[in-house]
Amino acid sequence: MYLKNQYLTIIDFLLRFSSAMPKHHLIKFCKATALVLTILASFSVYAEEYEIKRLDAATVSYQGRIVKGSFHALLAQLTPETTTLRIRSSGGDGEEAMLIGNQIIDQNLGLIVDGYCMSSCANYLFLMAQKKSLLVDSVLGFHGAVSLKNSADLREQFELGKLNKDDYTGKEGLKRLQILEWELLKKVGLNLDTLSTINAQLYKKNPIDPKAKRTVVLTIDGKKYTFNWDDRGQKLMEKRLRKSLKKNSEVSFVINNPYADAIYFPSQQFLQEIGVKGILDYPYPENNAALQKLLSEDLSNIKAVGDFPEPEPVSKK
Repeated sequence: MYLKNQYLTIIDFLLRFSSAMPKHHLIKFCKATALVLTILASFSVYAEEYEIKRLDAATVSYQGRIVKGSFHALLAQLTPETTTLRIRSSGGDGEEAMLIGNQIIDQNLGLIVDGYCMSSCANYLFLMAQKKSLLVDSVLGFHGAVSLKNSADLREQFELGKLNKDDYTGKEGLKRLQILEWELLKKVGLNLDTLSTINAQLYKKNPIDPKAKRTVVLTIDGKKYTFNWDDRGQKLMEKRLRKSLKKNSEVSFVINNPYADAIYFPSQQFLQEIGVKGILDYPYPENNAALQKLLSEDLSNIKAVGDFPEPEPVSKK
């Protein structure tokens, strides 16, 4: 989820960049842009279509990615008699997941995780349900959040009730998502730092260096240029792109994110300690090896970490 929101800027940049481009460069640039978008799509923890089915009068099943249109498609299947949503999803579009989460709160839907619930599914569906359960051999995977990038000033304004999410559109859309996220957490009585606290565990327990930066590797005529994905890096990349396109160069991109395929499966005790309520059944693996085995072949690329005791040091004789 959060990956998609962070990469909205690169798509916006590419589109703006192409608008003022000579036609003879546009075709080449479109090929590079298509490659970028393909790479962005690959950052999803697991790519799949979604399917919505009514299992019985009280239960609706949602399986697959959360994408634009998911909320209204699900809403069409919900009735006043629906009491339970059975979910199997790797996450997806953050705002769409927040809409579903809000519906879960308003309709007081219970949530059953059937297989896995990750990223925006964990953030905005699992946390929002007042009654939630995991089926045996299911995995809950937290993987980032919008408000991890919030500013102290924005947070202060929100807590003072001075923010209106509808005031933020276009390039400020990320602020809108931050406000939506805070509104959901507040609505179920969770601390606004809940997702930051959960994700801090991902960084702490994952062996990847938390200081590792997202980078863009730009290959121009066989020569590679690496840019940090920050404001300065984007400006340098834009400058390099403009020069390369004037020379009719061959261009390709690779975007590196050290946490693209990492998830954190917290213990029930940890979730309860930070205020998460309503957990009914929560089967948990014995160790990290057992956790990794729960991931299907399609999810085998994911690095999963959980709340397990540190191995005892081997004593030297």
